[in-house]
Amino acid sequence: MSDDTRDMLHEAALRIFSDKPQNLWAVLQESGFDKALLAESKGGAGVSWADACGLLSLAGEHAAAVPLAEAMVGHWLLDHAGVEGAGTPTIASSVRPDEIRVGMGYDGKRVSGKLCRVPWGEFCTHVAFIVGAGTAAQLIVVARETAGVSITPGRNLAGEPRDTLVLDGVVPQAVVNAPFDARELLSLAAILRSALMAGAIGRALALSVEYANLRVQFGRPIGKFQAVQQNIALLATQAAAARAAAEAGSDAIDEWLGGAGVPLTQSIAAPSAKIRTGEAASQACAIAHQVFGAIGFTEEHELHQFTKRLWSWRDECGNEAFWSRELGERILVGDAGQSLWRAMVPMAAPTTAAAVEEKAGAAR
Repeated sequence: MSDDTRDMLHEAALRIFSDKPQNLWAVLQESGFDKALLAESKGGAGVSWADACGLLSLAGEHAAAVPLAEAMVGHWLLDHAGVEGAGTPTIASSVRPDEIRVGMGYDGKRVSGKLCRVPWGEFCTHVAFIVGAGTAAQLIVVARETAGVSITPGRNLAGEPRDTLVLDGVVPQAVVNAPFDARELLSLAAILRSALMAGAIGRALALSVEYANLRVQFGRPIGKFQAVQQNIALLATQAAAARAAAEAGSDAIDEWLGGAGVPLTQSIAAPSAKIRTGEAASQACAIAHQVFGAIGFTEEHELHQFTKRLWSWRDECGNEAFWSRELGERILVGDAGQSLWRAMVPMAAPTTAAAVEEKAGAAR
C-alpha cells in the first residue's frame, strides 16, 4: 500500500470517528474498515498490521464503541478458514485447551465447551478461536445462530459486551489447521488492545491539557501551577511511551507473518507492548482525574469514556503481571546460566592479560 493510500484511509477513518454518526459501526462496515486486513480482491484494503493498529489507535482516541479490532482479525481468520458471508465476526483469544472439546457426531465434527468473555459475542454473526499448540493447532469457526449455542450477556467496566458462549454439540462452520497457535492469537490480540489503549491515553492527555488551560483557580489557569505542569508532563511521557510500545508490537506482527521476524511467542516486543501500555494507562488515568477533579468522574463528562476503557483493557488479553511473567520466561529460556539482570544489563567480557598487553602496544 502506498503512503498516499495509507494517508487517505487514515483521514477517512478520522473523519468518520470525528463525525460520531449514530450508526457508527454500520458506517465503518460500509467503508470496509472491518475488512481492512483482507486483500483488495476480497473486499478489503490490504493494509499491514501496523496500519490496522493505527486505525485502532484512532478508534481508542474517539472511544468508539465498536468491535473493530475483533472484526478485523475475525475476517482475516475466516478468510483463512474459507468461510464467506460473515457480517460481524469476533474472536475468542483466551481459550484454554480444557474448555473446548472437538468430537465426531453422525453428521461430522461437533464442538462443545465454553468461551468466556467473548468481545461483542451477543452481537456477532460468527466467532473464531484457536485450540491447541504447534502443528496440532486448529482454527474453529462457529456461527452464533447455530443450534446448541447459548449466550450469557456480560459487560466490562466501560459497558462493552463481554459475553459467555456455551457450545453444546455445535456443528462448526469450519475446523481447519490454524495459521498459528492459540498462544500466538492471544499475543496478537494483546497488541491490538495496546493500540486501542495508546489512542485512549493520547486523548486523555489532550483533554487534560485543554482543561488545565481553561480552568481558573486563584486568578489563573491551573495549567500555570508547577505541580499541575509536572503531572501533565508525566502524562505526556506515558502517552508517548504507550504509542511507541504499541507501534513496536504491531511491527512485530508484520515481521513475523512476513517471515522476517520471530513468532510472537518468542518476541520481546509483543508482551512489552501490553506491559508498557498497561503501566501507562494506570498513570494516565490517575493524572487525568487529578487534573479534572470531581467533574471527571461524572457521567456527563467524556473523560470517563476513556479511563473506564483503559481500566478494562488493561486486564483483557492478559494484564501486566501476566505478560511480565511471560516476558521473563522468554528472556531466560534456553540458557540455564542466564539471569534476568544479566539479560537486561549485559556484562562486558572479562579482560585477559593478552588483551591488556595488546591494548598497551596499540597505545604505544
